[in-house]
Amino acid sequence: MSKLKNSYSAPGKLFISGEWAILEVGNFGLVAAVNNRVRVSIEPAGHTSVTAAEFGIQDAKAHYESGKISFPDIDDRQKDTLKLLGEALSVSLRYLEENGTAAKHFHLSTSSKDTQFEVNGELKKVGFGSSAAVVVATVAAVLDFHGYAATKDEIYKLSTIAHYYAQGKVGSAFDVAASTYGGLFVYSRFDPQWLTKNVEAGGSLKNIVNQEWPSLVIEEMDVPNNFELLVGWTGESASTSAAIKQMNEFKARNSEEYFRLYNNIASVAGRAIEKFKSGNNDDFLECLKENEKALRELGEASGVNIETPELWKLSEIAADYGAAGKLSGAGGGDCGIAVCFDDVTANNIMAAWQDEGLVPLDVTIDRHGVRKD
Repeated sequence: MSKLKNSYSAPGKLFISGEWAILEVGNFGLVAAVNNRVRVSIEPAGHTSVTAAEFGIQDAKAHYESGKISFPDIDDRQKDTLKLLGEALSVSLRYLEENGTAAKHFHLSTSSKDTQFEVNGELKKVGFGSSAAVVVATVAAVLDFHGYAATKDEIYKLSTIAHYYAQGKVGSAFDVAASTYGGLFVYSRFDPQWLTKNVEAGGSLKNIVNQEWPSLVIEEMDVPNNFELLVGWTGESASTSAAIKQMNEFKARNSEEYFRLYNNIASVAGRAIEKFKSGNNDDFLECLKENEKALRELGEASGVNIETPELWKLSEIAADYGAAGKLSGAGGGDCGIAVCFDDVTANNIMAAWQDEGLVPLDVTIDRHGVRKD
C-alpha cells in the first residue's frame, strides 16, 4: 500500500431499546455500536474521484463547485448509488472552505464487506447501518486528508447533515451517532425542524456545527463485563426509509393512536435505561420484553411490517431461556437481538436459533467509533 494512502473505518449499529419512538423529539433510546466496520481509503490524485467496487463503480470522476459534488460521467443509476457519498463529500469540502482550507484532489475508495455476512455461500446485508457508517468514515477521511483535526462532535454533526438530506430528511441519526462515537449510549435525537430551518436558510455549516443542537443527547454508558448482546439474522433484508414513510402515513391518518403507541415505547425505553444504569438486570430484561410487545402492537396498528414471524420466533426462543429478545431497529426483517447476563444462556440461545433456521452472527460491541486505521 502506498504510504500516501490512509484508511479510516466506522462501526455499524444496533438498537437495544426505544426504536420508532426515537423519531419523536424528546424520546430516549439505548443504542450500541457493533464491530462490523465500513472502511474508506483516501490518497492524493490528479483529479477527484470515487471507487465503490461493491457497486461496480470504478474511479467515477467527481466535480466540486459552489458547495456541491457532482459525478458528470456516470449514469443515473450510479449517481443514485453515490448519493450518500456525494452528500458526505459536499458537506466536508464546504466545511473545509468555510474554515479557510481549499479543496485538494483525491481518490476515495469505500468497502462495506465487513458489514455483510456469508450465509449459504452468499454475502448478505444484515442491517447494521452501513450507509451511516460510510458517511461518517468519508467525512473523517476527507477532513483529515486536508489537515483538519476534526472532533467527533464535528464529524457527527456534518455526517448527520449529509445523511439526513441524502435520505430525504428522514431518520433520527442514531446510526450516525453509533458510527461516530462507538460504545453503548443513550440517545435522543436533534430537533429536525431546527436543523432543516438552519440548513435551508443558507447559513454557514460552521455556524450550525458550532451551535448546541436542541434536544440532542448522546450519553455514554458503562458496559458490564457479563453483558451478553446476541445478534440473529432472520434471512431477509428490510428498507428503513420505506418503513418510515409508511409510518408517517399512519401518523397523518391517526395521530392520536400514533402518539399513544409511541409514548408507550418511549416510557418502556426510559425505564429500561434507568434499570440498566442502576444495574438491575432482571428488571432491565423485563423492560426489553415489554419493548418487544409494544413494537408488535405498533406494527399491528400501523400496518407497517415491524415484527415479522422470524423476529417473533427469535424473541420467543430468547424468552424460553430466561433472556430478553426483540427486533433491533425498524424491523421488517434484518436482525433481532437477545440480551442476557451469562454465557451459558447465550450459547443455548444461539444454538436454538440455529436449529430454527435463524443465523447467529459473530458481533460484539465496538467501543471505538470512527478512527484512522
